[in-house]
Amino acid sequence: MMQGNIWLDRRGLGESMNLVLRLQVEQSKPLFNEHALSEHLRSSILKGLKVLIVDGDGPNRAATRMMLEKLGCRVSAVASGLACLSVIGCNSDPWDPFQAVILDIQLPEVDGLEVARRVRKTNIMWPLIIALTLSADDGLEEKCLQAGMNGVIRKPILLDAMGDELIRIVQHGNPIV
Repeated sequence: MMQGNIWLDRRGLGESMNLVLRLQVEQSKPLFNEHALSEHLRSSILKGLKVLIVDGDGPNRAATRMMLEKLGCRVSAVASGLACLSVIGCNSDPWDPFQAVILDIQLPEVDGLEVARRVRKTNIMWPLIIALTLSADDGLEEKCLQAGMNGVIRKPILLDAMGDELIRIVQHGNPIV
């Protein structure tokens, strides 16, 4: 039926059989969806991460909050560096401290670099600190590292870039490389 042949040849001690089949080859499909897998890994790493957003601009703060919540984070937000220092210093639940702070560099009252320095000086439980900036300054990463930050997210914020940077920092806790 498949236009193949089968025959058996008995000569001496051995036996042999040949089978010739003509098969139609289908295009192979991936065993998994890479996008779905990366989303699953991202959500499992970031799910429940307690994050504080510090941004003086209300719409930016709201957009960043929505993205972090979409990544599975538990999010709180404040509008100034002084409010950040107050919230971190007086965290109402010492058993559930902020694990990460996403800190705009340009803040009213006290800038983000100074807030990071103060958090590193005074806080017993050091959260990961990620700079949030619109600046394209090449020396910014070095300034952030010197202030005690662990990473930089550049505006405009893209969900995938934010997720990737957060995962890198959460997994390694390393400063900017």
